[in-house]
Amino acid sequence: MNQKGPDTQGLTTTDQTDSSLEDSNLENIRAEENSYPESPSESEEVILETLEHNPYEVSYTCLLLPRLQSHSLSDELADYLKSTLEKISVSFGWRLDFLSIKPEYLQWVIRVPPSTSTTYVIQVVRKQLSDNIFTNFPHYMNEDHSDDFWAPGYLIFWGSQPHPPEVIQRYIHQTRRQQGV
Repeated sequence: MNQKGPDTQGLTTTDQTDSSLEDSNLENIRAEENSYPESPSESEEVILETLEHNPYEVSYTCLLLPRLQSHSLSDELADYLKSTLEKISVSFGWRLDFLSIKPEYLQWVIRVPPSTSTTYVIQVVRKQLSDNIFTNFPHYMNEDHSDDFWAPGYLIFWGSQPHPPEVIQRYIHQTRRQQGV
């Protein structure tokens, strides 16, 4: 006989007094245990599923501008930035959730452990991308004699929502004004 009643968390509890039900449940469990292979063979395809959002990670929405207004983030450079930023994220154990590359800016959302500071994320991304751009696109180094492809400063918000367009435009205007452009 089954008795059902709500517990304190709104779940249903069941008391089973019939021993035949218990025996059949044990047989089902044993059958299920035996139906799973111990390890996949070489011919079997292993499918990895993405993990759910880790509640102990934080998300940052970041934005960088090229130092020189004439340096457009388009075509081959945009493709290169995408693949390089993906590699940086994997290398540091971060999760790249969003990426937008426009001719005048690079914007991304990244999920990192809470012990990773915003400053560290920006420093790593700036340095790695700058080094890679100057190595693989040397004509940018001829035009920009600094060791940083990116304009001074950055725009970063806590959270995973892309920056609103009006905020981006104000930031671009302010940065270019500070550069004397």
